[in-house]
Amino acid sequence: MNDLILTADFYHRASDRTAHKVALAKAEGELLSIAALRRLGLNTGTDDDGFPFYVWEMAAVARDMAELHVRKLIPESWEAFFNGLCRMAEVIDKEAWTYFYKSAVKDEKCFLSMENSEADF
Repeated sequence: MNDLILTADFYHRASDRTAHKVALAKAEGELLSIAALRRLGLNTGTDDDGFPFYVWEMAAVARDMAELHVRKLIPESWEAFFNGLCRMAEVIDKEAWTYFYKSAVKDEKCFLSMENSEADF
């Protein structure tokens, strides 16, 4: 019987390898939920500014996916899945998705730039 010594480094490497999978699965679940609720006529009310409630949920998904994209955390073998989720979001509400995703990508690039400049100190 082989003895396997699990170290903190092992757990860290394992979590690095699966983190993108968990994040993408979460995004898929949230997008499926948004789409299902819209089909049922639920969660389609508007806030005080006239925006449908679901767009704020889409904004959160866009932010998470932009982080994965900008930080290059998606392996090439998972890019098709990532792109499929982006297409799913566009089917739900193309204008909302495009706005929030582009904004999130821009913000994430700024965050990454700030992190890199702080690392230079």
